[in-house]
Amino acid sequence: MSKAHQTLHRELTRKKGGSHRKIRNILHELEGLDVLLDKFSAHPRRADKSNDPALDAAIARQQSRMLAIRDKGEVYWNAELDSNAGLGAEYIMMLHFLGIAGQPSFAERQRKIANYTRQWQNDDGSWSIYARGPGHLSYSVTCYFGLKLAGDSPDAPHMVKAREWIRAHGGAMPIGVEQRFLLALFGQYDWAGVPPIPSWMVLLPHLPMLPRALENKLLNIYDLSYWCRISLVPMSVLYQLKPLVRIDERLGVEELFLEPRDQRRWSFAPVSEPGLMSWGGLFNVGAKAVKALEFATNGVVAKVALNKAQKWILDHQDDSGDWGGIYPPIMYNIMALSRLGMPLSDARIVKAFKALDRFMIYHARCDGLHVQACVSPVWDTAWALYALGESGYDIRDTEFQRGIDWLYSRQILRDGDWAVKNPNAIPGGWCFQFYNDFYPDLDDTAIVLQALLFGGYPRGQAGRVEQTRIGLEWVLSMQNQDGGWSAFECGVDKALVNHIPFNDLNNMLDPSTADVTGHVLEMLGHFGFDLGFAPCRRAAEYLRKTQERDGARAGSWWGRWGVNYVYGTWSALAGLAQVGEDMSKPYVRQAVAWLYGVQNPDGGWGEGCETYKEPERAGREISGQSTPSQTAWALLGLLAAGEVDDARLRRGVEWLLTRQLPQGGWDEELFTGTGFPNAFYLNYHFYREYFPLLALGRYRNARCGLKPI
Repeated sequence: MSKAHQTLHRELTRKKGGSHRKIRNILHELEGLDVLLDKFSAHPRRADKSNDPALDAAIARQQSRMLAIRDKGEVYWNAELDSNAGLGAEYIMMLHFLGIAGQPSFAERQRKIANYTRQWQNDDGSWSIYARGPGHLSYSVTCYFGLKLAGDSPDAPHMVKAREWIRAHGGAMPIGVEQRFLLALFGQYDWAGVPPIPSWMVLLPHLPMLPRALENKLLNIYDLSYWCRISLVPMSVLYQLKPLVRIDERLGVEELFLEPRDQRRWSFAPVSEPGLMSWGGLFNVGAKAVKALEFATNGVVAKVALNKAQKWILDHQDDSGDWGGIYPPIMYNIMALSRLGMPLSDARIVKAFKALDRFMIYHARCDGLHVQACVSPVWDTAWALYALGESGYDIRDTEFQRGIDWLYSRQILRDGDWAVKNPNAIPGGWCFQFYNDFYPDLDDTAIVLQALLFGGYPRGQAGRVEQTRIGLEWVLSMQNQDGGWSAFECGVDKALVNHIPFNDLNNMLDPSTADVTGHVLEMLGHFGFDLGFAPCRRAAEYLRKTQERDGARAGSWWGRWGVNYVYGTWSALAGLAQVGEDMSKPYVRQAVAWLYGVQNPDGGWGEGCETYKEPERAGREISGQSTPSQTAWALLGLLAAGEVDDARLRRGVEWLLTRQLPQGGWDEELFTGTGFPNAFYLNYHFYREYFPLLALGRYRNARCGLKPI
């Protein structure tokens, strides 16, 4: 821990004083942490050979590859994240909104982003949100408009095909709420069809002192998930101001509408409106009232709200220039600040553009720029080190320890938005990205702590022990009342939020999930906690209650951050096993049976993104294709349940062994990462690297009689 971090941490501890001690009291089992860490400093290496030459060779090959695929000269891993081409099209829109698309440097960037966008177009003219997925109307309209702004002729063959597909699938009227919002900024969609995002929502207070029953019926921005909050505040500014960027009508998308302009019924309400006495009905009535009264809030209230929104935006910008460590908020915050009068030459906006630059990857094959939704160095590095350690790599190696040191340097020791609902906790988590100090997450923190445990604690490095302790304290303080863990914050789970008209994707909550809870449990088990520890008991009960019971998914767990039931089931089984659950219990055996039941004929596993919409396809991929990452997850789940000697598990191992490339690694085109179910998916390029290594290493350890540490 650096001196600056030590000073910051001491100051926060002093301010929170006795309140913080209440949290530390639940960690009385950690009084022996120093002893535990000494034990891990000298723990025996994992198995590095077996009586299976093919298995040993595959692991050795992959260990060497893991060290070779890091960024040149760096000690961390940071893979490309594929999502969809719509983000690049939105970047083009931002350039035109700001009036800078014609500047030489931005014009060249626009050209390359357009090149990448065309590469993503499907043969039928549409754009999808995951590889081999069906065309997606909203993103197809977004890409079409972005390409027109970039100069593509509407008569070009690819634009004709896109237009025909869009019109055949309903045209531009029924697109998603966010796409309506963006088009409205350019006069291409009427604001009457955009649900209200009142700027005064930032004035609504968080009132924890109220009785819970009453507080649950009130909303403020801290009841929304971080990824929505950090975008909606600047979007509320733009909604209040409703700027109009005038463009040449030839660049517009009038041709995408099926209805003549004078016959369009602009409405943000659902086609079949809920009953008036339902929450959905009441929210719709309220939203219509807000719309009707917008003219009355353009005075003092609007001015106060806009000033507060601007302060909130600036207060939430990281020193690096990022907002939330993800692309859309950075874009919206730049746009909002520019309309609030901040010049683009302002240092804060200049830093924000540099942050966006870090999200871009050049693709020589199409001379294109890929605008990533995010970057994942902490997540990738933690999993890579964990897989190396579990597979028998020498943790004393300098390259391994340099990675461990880098992870220590990324711990976040300042309060973020999570402290609004958890004010007494001392910070100590890790985020997913290089920079995202306001929003560390539980998933990353759990995996980082596992990796650090493998890294050992050489004597004389007391700072490492303390950093580990406060990381554990922060995780335990963030447990939800239902016993599970959310991704970023605790208590962001009010069902009311699902009825907000702007929430058409149902992605504005951050409730407990089985996958994050499983990862946290597995980490706690590595540190020696078991079901005798109250937080572990509560989490295990949460997992028992959330196991699927219906139809084709019975016995599995839903996966929030990975596709889908295979991911959730692995996470839950691994967590339960590590804290000492009896893996012979019927509900565990049902999960094992489910995993075997969805194994493909080739021995591997593969599950498609469509299973979020079609749960009857749980565990399956439409094409029947197996993937390396999902095969690894299934194996890890089965190994946690003690299935090392089953021939079906061995067939999964053989699938990985026979499909490993000569230089190491595996091919994986299909998306297996989830951003928002049914709306946004990710292809983590290193999932095909470290998860198979982890699975093969754990299989070898199990065959050699070594249990997970």
